Amino acid sequence: MLHGSPHAHERADARTGSRNGADAGVSLSSSQSARMRLAVVGGKLQGTEAAYLALKAGYEVVLIDRRVDVPAAGLDVIQHVMDITADRARSEALLGTCDAILPACEDEATLAWLAGHAPRFGVPLLFDLPAYETSSSKVASNQLFAELDVPRPLPWPDCGFPAVVKPSTASGSIGVSIVNDEQELAAARTALEADGHMVVVEEFVSGPSLSLEVIRYGGAAAVLQPTALEFDRFYDCKRVTAPVEADPALLAAFSTATELIAEGIDLEGLMDIEVMVHGLSPKVIEIDARVPSQTPTAVLHSCDVNIVAVLAEAFMNGELPAVDCSARRGAVYQHVLVENGTVEVLGEHVMGSAGPLTLMEDFFGCHEALTNYRHGATRWAATLISRGDDLAQARKIADEAVEGIAKQFDLQVLPKGESRD
Repeated sequence: MLHGSPHAHERADARTGSRNGADAGVSLSSSQSARMRLAVVGGKLQGTEAAYLALKAGYEVVLIDRRVDVPAAGLDVIQHVMDITADRARSEALLGTCDAILPACEDEATLAWLAGHAPRFGVPLLFDLPAYETSSSKVASNQLFAELDVPRPLPWPDCGFPAVVKPSTASGSIGVSIVNDEQELAAARTALEADGHMVVVEEFVSGPSLSLEVIRYGGAAAVLQPTALEFDRFYDCKRVTAPVEADPALLAAFSTATELIAEGIDLEGLMDIEVMVHGLSPKVIEIDARVPSQTPTAVLHSCDVNIVAVLAEAFMNGELPAVDCSARRGAVYQHVLVENGTVEVLGEHVMGSAGPLTLMEDFFGCHEALTNYRHGATRWAATLISRGDDLAQARKIADEAVEGIAKQFDLQVLPKGESRD
């Protein structure tokens, strides 16, 4: 029998806001309680992360997006389908009912509009636009790393081959390729330039990939729990684990670099830093001064620290709350795609196109899942959240969940590294 079942949800008129029913689960951390009303602008993967964490904190979530069937729409949110920049009076009336606004998108016009208008509405904007603008450009970010003398991949041509070719402004794995000679480099560069991108070429660093969030407010910084990232064949993150099992000296160096970058960019908000580990040196790959997807949920389930709650409390109360990021349990956060008689752990791109996601508990033995599964479906995706007394147990539960899905639906589990035709 299938573990868990989709929670029913209903939509009202999207013009006046719709309430989608989904059990948000038990709050794991918050001092603000349910009276906090948070506007989340953007309903794709970042918005799903933000809404999920806000609901865990006991907040009421107002979700705003131009599209109806975004992933976050399946959660217990009050949904408004609208362009926040199109009608100032309507936007002000809606945002004025909220206690804070959290952008969860990368649309430049929307972010600039919110930064310009939110102060006039008297509603705190949990976002730092100048820091985001620097972090969203790999050229500007690399210049910052050089000025701060933080370890980073060597630039081309000093790095030689293999090298990583990537667009300056795209996020995550979009447009990224690894090249091994001049011919591949020229082809990758030409393809990106044809799409209008400024191209960045730098050293390919092999080794473990780690991520770390930092919240800085009023000159004080809270460095949160590091997580480990695992990638699929498309260089897209398919799995996040916590706590990180690494040399304490390495983690200390990562924390130091994170604080240095947060101070150097004069951050007033939230930022995510990703590094590749080379020996005991964490080489900074990229930064993103926005709500990240995936890693905050792994942090929540490992150490009970809710990154959205910490961020909101800092802005609402005028100071950073105390946080304890000591690991309390192991957590594994991974995505699976079921199709064509197979189940495979793949990157988060499979969730971005999944439509509204329902939160389900005890899904094939996992603590929770976010999924578009419906009875009888032959193609569906799920984010599986597994918890255990330690990381080894959480991994075992995660593996057993994939095996359970395969057994329930008579599917082949695609091995790691196997390509789908």
